[in-house]
Amino acid sequence: MSIQWSNSQSLAYVPNGKLITFTALHQAAFTQYIQVIDAAGTPIQFDLLGGGTANFPISGTGTTLDLFINGGGKFIMQEGYQVQFANNGNKVSSVSATNPNQFFINGQITGGGTLYVTEDSGDNDYNDSSLAVQWFNSIG
Repeated sequence: MSIQWSNSQSLAYVPNGKLITFTALHQAAFTQYIQVIDAAGTPIQFDLLGGGTANFPISGTGTTLDLFINGGGKFIMQEGYQVQFANNGNKVSSVSATNPNQFFINGQITGGGTLYVTEDSGDNDYNDSSLAVQWFNSIG
């Protein structure tokens, strides 16, 4: 089976060189997939939150709310990075996202983030997978 990826969603709201952390959840009958791609469309490698490295795409299966396989990780933002979603059903995943947010301490931007949710079959409940993306202005 060939995975039919959704339209790419830009990560350009994150400044280049900033640390991005992510968490991915699923609760769907179809297997859900997520990948972050570089400017050439190639899936990137990322660091697991608990150490080690992993590769996109990541996946999750089952109707019980749960983390994706390798569903928590971090990487450094580079120009052109985008995120895509897919499922193993017969429809391309629809994607909705919150407006990116920034957070401040003493008037200075210290980071931000957004949430992506997907719909895999057309019942429009947008609860099949979710990706929370956070970025931070500094590391450590």
